[in-house]
Amino acid sequence: MNNILIKRGKLEYAKDFSELIFLSAPSFFPYLFGPKVKELMENLFKQPKNFFSFEHSIFVKIDNKIAGMVLGYSFEQKIEEELNTGILLAKYLKGDFLRKLPYLFKAESILGKITKEEYYLSNIAVYSEFRGLGLGSKLLEEIEQEARKLKCKRIVLDVEIENEKAIKLYEKLGYKIIERSPLFKSRDKNFQFFKMQKEL
Repeated sequence: MNNILIKRGKLEYAKDFSELIFLSAPSFFPYLFGPKVKELMENLFKQPKNFFSFEHSIFVKIDNKIAGMVLGYSFEQKIEEELNTGILLAKYLKGDFLRKLPYLFKAESILGKITKEEYYLSNIAVYSEFRGLGLGSKLLEEIEQEARKLKCKRIVLDVEIENEKAIKLYEKLGYKIIERSPLFKSRDKNFQFFKMQKEL
């Protein structure tokens, strides 16, 4: 393994972002946003001032190839960008937006809940061919630095309770489970999350 580089999100990373964010929630995101979730995420990534913007992403590259990414934002950024995120979702989901609205409201009431001085770790993913190299830990270290820079006192995340591998990694890095979410019921699958946090 040669050159490991950490890079801030750039517009030209949009395609990789859409692939990686899909990998981070391959069942839940299609349930929440519909079948064109990759196209939606690519569009959102290119726009400033929304939860999925390039501005909130950090990528890891190996030998100049994108290997993984992490996405997160502070409480202040969440408050400032909530409305614009909703407007952009309506724009890109078009006719599907009203149909998806109940799911989006439900998700908003359960996931991503943070308070002042907290930083939300939204999504993290590493391409399968680069797993086992410690890149997830490296990305999480970067996001901790970002949170400290923004004067946050803790990092909060939501993780599907079935994702035991991720939970073990978070616990190893000092995150603790603080609660279990109510069930998201869908026709094909039920989703449930642990909320975890780490004091900085």
